[in-house]
This record gives sequence, C-alpha cells and structure tokens, in this order.
Amino acid sequence: MQPSTRLALVLPLVLPLALACGAAFAAPDWSKIPAREITVFHAGATSFEWIGSEHPGASIVKAGQPCIICHETKKGLDYTAKKLVPREPDAQAMPKTVSFPVSVQAAVEKGTLNVRLSFKPPADSKPGSDADNELKAAIMLLDDKVPQAKLAGCWTSCHKDMRGMPGGDAKKGKYVSAGSFELLQWKSGKTPAALPAGVKVESGKDGDRTTVTFSRKLGGAVVEGRSVPFGIAIHANRAAGRMHYVSLGYRLGIGGAAGEVQAAKQ
Repeated sequence: MQPSTRLALVLPLVLPLALACGAAFAAPDWSKIPAREITVFHAGATSFEWIGSEHPGASIVKAGQPCIICHETKKGLDYTAKKLVPREPDAQAMPKTVSFPVSVQAAVEKGTLNVRLSFKPPADSKPGSDADNELKAAIMLLDDKVPQAKLAGCWTSCHKDMRGMPGGDAKKGKYVSAGSFELLQWKSGKTPAALPAGVKVESGKDGDRTTVTFSRKLGGAVVEGRSVPFGIAIHANRAAGRMHYVSLGYRLGIGGAAGEVQAAKQ
C-alpha cells in the first residue's frame, strides 16, 4: 500500500463554471457553532513514504486505520520533541514550540462551506526565509481518488522527493499519485495567495490570536452528504516550504456526513 511517487497532475477540485462570477457569500453565526481543537506540529522531514514503511505504526496504516487512532489521545496529541528530533535533519530548524492548538469551526450557509481557523502562533519558532509574509495558514481538501486520503489527509501530498526534503528535487512541489487536492491559503503580506474560483478568505486579529476564514461555494467534490479529507498547515515567523506546522489527517463532514469536524447546515 506504499504510494507511488509518480508525479501526478495536481489541479484544484473542479467547481461549477457559474462560481467564477463571484456570487455573494453568507457569513454564519460562529457563536452558535461548536469548535473542534486540532493540534498542529512541526513534522520535520516526515514523508508519506516513511509513514507507510519505517514508521513504527506502518502496519496500522497499511491495515486502513487513520493516523489519529494512535496519535490523538484524551490527553492531547501523542507527539513530542523527543520523537521529532530523528525526523528533522536541519537542527537549526527545530522550534522550541513543537506543537500548538488550532480551533476549527465549520458550517454550511446558503450553499457555501465556511471553515474558520483560530490560533495563537508560537513566538519562539525559528525565523524563516519568507520576507513577505510573517504568517500563513492553509487548509487542503482532497477528493475521493487520492489514495489513503481518509487516513492521512494532506500527508498524502508530502513525498520524500519534494523540494526541501533531504535529497529532494528543487523543481518538485506537493503532489498526489492519483486524484487531486485543493489548497486554500491565506497570507499575512500585501500580496494575497492565489485561490481557486469561487473561494474567498478573510482574516482578523484579537490580541495575540489570529482568525482565518475560508469560504467556498459547494460543488465538485465538496458537497453536502460527503466526508472530505483535509489537513491544516500554519507557517509561523516567516517560515517557508516544509518548515511549517501541520495537522494529522481529519475528515470534514458536510451536511451530516461522518467527520471529526462537522460542517452543519445553518
């Protein structure tokens, strides 16, 4: 079940053509929507290939069990700096804060999926090379054809031959061996991230907490009644490339579908 590293064409999940016209988005009442806390962590150079081979839990992954079965416990995420050290070849990149929580809310309002991230980025992470953006936040949505997407979420796009990985190809970014993913990103700098048609992003600050809300018209692989595999990534303190904090794989349950995060219809 180890994934092929064949480079696949990665395209945004297809949206109906009408969405490009920029229909109005309706904002949900976030005070009425429960939050699900998800811990993001610095994962070093941990590739999807390693998860399914050398990882001590590789047999569990091959048996079809999601990563959160072992790593997400009642006491929090089972992931420590001691476990991280062997997976980070760049000792200078090791942050003092290895992980932090992100509050996640989701709702469907008038045909629009809204996903809201709220978090306090660590102040002690190592300064990175992104001179234009102090902070970046992203979610990745995957379609049904991505192998093992429901088990590992956005990890399915992180391969050992990517740029930034030891011995990786400087010309190769994230990819999946089949299917496609949709990357929704927010940047704190003056130049906004490129977004697929039919998507918008808003941000705000309350003290030391940052809130980022992604809004996307339902359509394509993101529709009511579907469990959409997803992952979260936060680039703190001008981090670039793989020097980010990431989540394990989760499912977004839209309109009552199964999922660790529920996007209920308002």
